[in-house]
Amino acid sequence: MCRLAEMGLPVIEGAPLDAPVTGRLDGRPWRDAAIDYTEAGFLPRHLGTACFIVISYLSGMRAGEVLSLERGCVERDQAHGLVLLRGRHWKGVRDAAGDKMPEGEIRADPWVVTEVVATAVAVLERLHTSTWLFPATLFTDGRDGATILRSRVGGSRSETRINHDIAEFLAWVETYCTEHGRSDRIPPDPVHPVIYSARLRRTLAWFIVRRPRGLVAAAIQYGHLRVQMTLGYAGSYASGFPDDLAFEDWLARLDTLADAHQRLREGEQVSGPAAETYQHRVQAATRFAGRVLRTKRHANAMLTNPDLQIFPGKGMTCVLDPKRAACRLRSEEDGTRRTPDLDDCRPNCVNIARTDRDIEHVHVQIERLRPLVDDPLAPAFRHAREQHELDRLERIVTAHDHTGEPHDGH
Repeated sequence: MCRLAEMGLPVIEGAPLDAPVTGRLDGRPWRDAAIDYTEAGFLPRHLGTACFIVISYLSGMRAGEVLSLERGCVERDQAHGLVLLRGRHWKGVRDAAGDKMPEGEIRADPWVVTEVVATAVAVLERLHTSTWLFPATLFTDGRDGATILRSRVGGSRSETRINHDIAEFLAWVETYCTEHGRSDRIPPDPVHPVIYSARLRRTLAWFIVRRPRGLVAAAIQYGHLRVQMTLGYAGSYASGFPDDLAFEDWLARLDTLADAHQRLREGEQVSGPAAETYQHRVQAATRFAGRVLRTKRHANAMLTNPDLQIFPGKGMTCVLDPKRAACRLRSEEDGTRRTPDLDDCRPNCVNIARTDRDIEHVHVQIERLRPLVDDPLAPAFRHAREQHELDRLERIVTAHDHTGEPHDGH
């Protein structure tokens, strides 16, 4: 090589692959240099791990269910516009004699997933030729070093292996962010530093319950995921995911009520037609503190208790009485619970209460409306509409400031 350099011939280090870098990050290629042959072993595994995280997190599937997915598992319901994922499951699967079936079975109802999940599956199907989306081995020129001696050749990756791969992927992301001066690195977890696959499912449940309007991949709302997963096929109790949601819902509801109770003790005012019921329920809910729930289904059952039916919204709090609700209520698939549609809250609903925190949000709404009302170029119909809404909000604030006076929500 040195002799070639002395002769003036161009010499480069390594063995770059004839594979163009097409992936982009923030509109730019994710790397400037070509991919080297020595990287062909670990980069595909990192890519596969990233796909596992996407599929597992956005579907609510268990790790073993994701790892057992096979090529061609994505189907599309053209009539309803659904993306379906077919695979095996193991929970509650038994043979005619009542014994557990170690091989599981193809789930009768597929998981309903997002287009992002379908894209991740398509990437995996292009990455290799294995039947399994997550094969135990990925070969480089027919070899995979000593790993092949320890792996189930032809089988799918194990949960132990994917947990190890997740740790290596996180380390690679950290190194990449450092080398490229990026600030969007993955922060370490000071309480539970080891990130394992089972946490993805629980994390999704946490965000669906506590951050329903938060955005995930491709601007999908967590609230949309909940509707899709709990009212679609993936909401069946065979998936177990509604149990995780119920447990997180229970914890979130207790946190909300504990905070509300503390604010009432500190003198927070409550107005609106359901103000008295709100205060009664907040006081009554203190008896649930410290309650031990032995099963997630127990949590689901507890959530039907009337004293826990308080749902904070935007500029209002719903103190739900299903018989008097003005909105179209949402029902869980098992039919045990009904929840309000906070995005379709009707101003004349008798279930509305407003706390000091809600009034702060109403003030924000008022300030946003004032410029529209004062716009001299606004069409007359728009001016009338915005003026009507501004008057309504100002009446709400006035009634709250004089709590105890008749409240007109119109």
